[in-house]
This record gives sequence, structure tokens and C-alpha cells, in this order.
Amino acid sequence: MNKNVTSKEELIAAALKIAANEGIHKVSIRNIANECSISTGVIYNYFPTKADLIFSIVSSFWDGVSCELSDLSASGGSFIEFTSAYYNIIYKKISAFEQGWLTQMETLPDDDKRRGRELETQCFCYLKSLLADALKLDTSVSRDIWSEEYPMEEFIDFLFWHIMSMLRGRQEDCSFFLKTIKRILYK
Repeated sequence: MNKNVTSKEELIAAALKIAANEGIHKVSIRNIANECSISTGVIYNYFPTKADLIFSIVSSFWDGVSCELSDLSASGGSFIEFTSAYYNIIYKKISAFEQGWLTQMETLPDDDKRRGRELETQCFCYLKSLLADALKLDTSVSRDIWSEEYPMEEFIDFLFWHIMSMLRGRQEDCSFFLKTIKRILYK
């Protein structure tokens, strides 16, 4: 063990590599140390607990997804095209990893679960904002559709909930979902 790790990012990259190749359940302080050829003590300098490590992995994963989605939002196009690409990017990224990290989050102590929910909320707010921005940019969608009774923000929440539900169910094809949105938005 003679290699020096110079950054937290390198440790996270090693953890992501392990998660991608072997599943998130194989991500451990010891396995990361072996991957980086360092002692476990070095990792504890960066991540005092396994929960800190898991949160950093999850955060890094969603940052990567968000970065790809940000590139997508800059390209414009219809909301349906955006939503299709948005879903496919998230689906492919999640499919590249085992879904076991969700269960691992559930086994954390209550304080760590609360931290996890806060992290998730921040990430999901950003993902929803991308949907909202894309919807606002689509000039084919009448602005008259939105009202106090039918606010755009609740529509975005509704869409996002369904997207997350389809992702959890590992539903690859979202074409019916897109047809439904099209019927609602484009009359």
C-alpha cells in the first residue's frame, strides 16, 4: 500500500467504479482502500462514517445525472422531446448501477436517513426545475392551461412523481407516459 490518494473525488471515483462493476453493496471502506491501494485509515480522514461515504457517492451520482441533464436543457426542442431524453438519461444512469443503494439508505440510522432525505430533496428540486424550465420554453404549450386550480408547479410535481415511479419499477419504455403528457399539453 504505497499509493497516496490526493482527493476525496478520487475516493468517490473508486467507490463509483466498485458500484458500477460489482454493485453498491460491495462499496465498503475496505474495498475502496484495496481499489486505491491505501489503508482504511486514509479513507476515514475523508469520510468519518460509512453513511458519509454513501451520501457522497449518491451525491456524486446525481451530480453526474444533473450535469448531463443540464446539457440537454440547453438544446431546446419540444417538452415531449425533452422529457423523453430526460427520462432516458436518468434510466440509463440508474440502470448502470444496482438499485441496492436505495435499500442501503433505508438501513441507515434515523439521523442519517434524515440527511439522506435532505440530499434527495435538494437533488429532486433541481431535477424538477429542469422539467419546469423546459416546459416554459416550449412555445407550443398554451400558457392558458395554467391557473390557480391547475398550477404548473403541481403538474411538474405530478410528472416527476410518475417519472420516479417508472424508474423505480425499471420501466424502460415511457412512450405511454409521453402520449399522456402530449394529450394534456397540446390540444
